[in-house]
Amino acid sequence: MDLNAALILVRIVDKGSFTAAAQELGMTKATVSRRIAELELRLGVRLLYRSTRQLTLTEAGEAYYLRCSKAVNELAQAELMLSASQQAVTGVLKLAVSIETGQMVVARMVARFLQAYPALKVELELTNRVVDPISEGLDAVVRVGDMIDSNLAARRLWGTERILCASPDYLASHGAILRPEDLASHERIKVSSGFLTNHWSFERGEEEVLVDPPSRFVVNNITCAREAAKVGLGLASLPAMLCQDELAAGSLVSLLPEWRQPRVSLYLLFPERQLMPRKLRVFIDFMVQHGEEFGIDKLL
Repeated sequence: MDLNAALILVRIVDKGSFTAAAQELGMTKATVSRRIAELELRLGVRLLYRSTRQLTLTEAGEAYYLRCSKAVNELAQAELMLSASQQAVTGVLKLAVSIETGQMVVARMVARFLQAYPALKVELELTNRVVDPISEGLDAVVRVGDMIDSNLAARRLWGTERILCASPDYLASHGAILRPEDLASHERIKVSSGFLTNHWSFERGEEEVLVDPPSRFVVNNITCAREAAKVGLGLASLPAMLCQDELAAGSLVSLLPEWRQPRVSLYLLFPERQLMPRKLRVFIDFMVQHGEEFGIDKLL
């Protein structure tokens, strides 16, 4: 089908002339005439009789016009509906996020977001598996770490400090930790993730130290690593947003405060599109704007 040719025919009939239709469509009269001639040739039937004074639809042309006119009106209504929905922010936003980040941060932010946009729905999947938003029909994925898929667009949302922690009981039985090199003789609670490095990195001024302490417990959930650290199993390197309450309560103690670890970055990954759906745009803006309210630093 040549939808453009069908639209041209509808405009010719509605306007009553090739000239008026050409002006509305931004074409030359010769182009409009040629497109109709091509349409008639393709269909194998004459659609219009034209004289110097008037246009007349053939019987076949009238039947074709009525169907095309209805289709053009439906397309116009669809465009208006879509435009209105983009302004109203309606529809369903489908997201996936890692379990711990979803439980501790994103779920609360989504709840606040839905209060601000009552016409919108959110479907949120909490999972630690690698999610492909394109093949799974998702609008976006919230991911921790710096590994970015080349076939996805990425928006860095937030960052949070990483803090080396241990319980008071562990420190009482294993001795003080004064420098990163001391960690080689301590027990590490290792978080396994395809988006995080295996070693621990510490920086102080121009100094950088990489350490990889031994570990008997490897887990793919950072909340679980935090709980293991609280009962004294070993040391854990935790995002600040996931251990603030424990540090304040004293169940965990911050170690090596003069050394800094790389910040934990959180990204929103989504399929590359020429035009971003408004529902996703307002969600991104909301997440960035309200991150600090949930213990997350903004990344500009």
